[in-house]
Amino acid sequence: MLYVVSQFFKVLGFVLHTIPMGIWFAGLPLAILCLIWNGRNSSRFARRIFCQLPIMLAIGINFGIVPLLFTQTLFYKPFYTATILMAWHWFAVIPILIVGYYSVYLAAFSVAAKPSIQNAKKTNKRNKNSSASNTFTIIFGVIASACLIAIGIMIVNGQTLMVRQDLWATIMERTGFYGATTGLANNMSDPSVWIRLSTVFAISMITAAVWCIFDSHFLLQKINGANNANNTNNIDEANNIDVAYRRWTLLFAGVVTAIALFGLALIGCVAAVFKITGFVAAKISDLPVTELSFLIALIVLLAIVFILTLAMCLCVGLRGKILVALVVFSHVAALGCFGILRQLGQNMQLHKYVESAQYLSIQWEAFIPFLIIFVIGAIVVGWMLRQIVVSRNIESVINKS
Repeated sequence: MLYVVSQFFKVLGFVLHTIPMGIWFAGLPLAILCLIWNGRNSSRFARRIFCQLPIMLAIGINFGIVPLLFTQTLFYKPFYTATILMAWHWFAVIPILIVGYYSVYLAAFSVAAKPSIQNAKKTNKRNKNSSASNTFTIIFGVIASACLIAIGIMIVNGQTLMVRQDLWATIMERTGFYGATTGLANNMSDPSVWIRLSTVFAISMITAAVWCIFDSHFLLQKINGANNANNTNNIDEANNIDVAYRRWTLLFAGVVTAIALFGLALIGCVAAVFKITGFVAAKISDLPVTELSFLIALIVLLAIVFILTLAMCLCVGLRGKILVALVVFSHVAALGCFGILRQLGQNMQLHKYVESAQYLSIQWEAFIPFLIIFVIGAIVVGWMLRQIVVSRNIESVINKS
């Protein structure tokens, strides 16, 4: 029973964590690049992302606890062995996260000092005159992105070392001190670390692209305030600017998705060269039927996301909310398949611990409080997401002159 529950919550927590994680793991570097380019639409996208990041970062961190908790429950022996061997790297996640968290807030607050998007040029060409005003946002954004990527490396380092039981004794001899571990080990020389990290980043790019079009079609507030409500010309101008922005986000999302899919194909080739199995399978013919089916489903769903995004780019004159909803649904389903595939790969690599975990029973006195707190936390997260929907702060910041 504990085995089934742990598998379910690991996959569920992974999906819930991966969605906001993709927005700040790949969305933040994309926002920085767009802010450096400093076009009207690219700047608007960047500033919306920066204003949303504090909430998204909080949601991603809290949901990330769920799969980590059940990893510790299900695979406690390899998990604690790996994290003890790299203890200082693992503990470093906390101070790095603090620096990254405050940098995200500073970047979001510094957006308020930017000039009005309405004062920019009517085209989407670069506005060189306002480039200097983006300096602080870019600096804090780069610091935050570097911290978050560093945390990703630490997490992936621990996860890969967890399944490399053949290296534990060697690492202990190399980094130990009179039989005591120094906690300075790492698994950076393992190609699977960078394969896994690159795969997550590519999928995060698709997540950021999907969020970009979802945000522009469902969450976008008009850039003109109430003071201009009686001015027909201003209203028409605002509508035209919004339409142009939505078209830009469709094109942007299509390009980003295409680059990410090409990256995933390239990663698969590299994985085949290094014969990486499990997380990214190199020998497709050797996969179990269940894992192969989820791999095929993942590829198909990612292709659906790309096709629907491309369809929206070609049909920008139509109302695109239905297509956007289909893209979002397809991507969430793809993340679910990816989470299941990831779990099957981990089970395959830690099969002896999986077999022992199947006989463990649930400690209800601990599990029931977890469920209660999980439900309460989900309600709080829903309230946080609602603030993005109902708040006009993002567009009022962008509209500030």
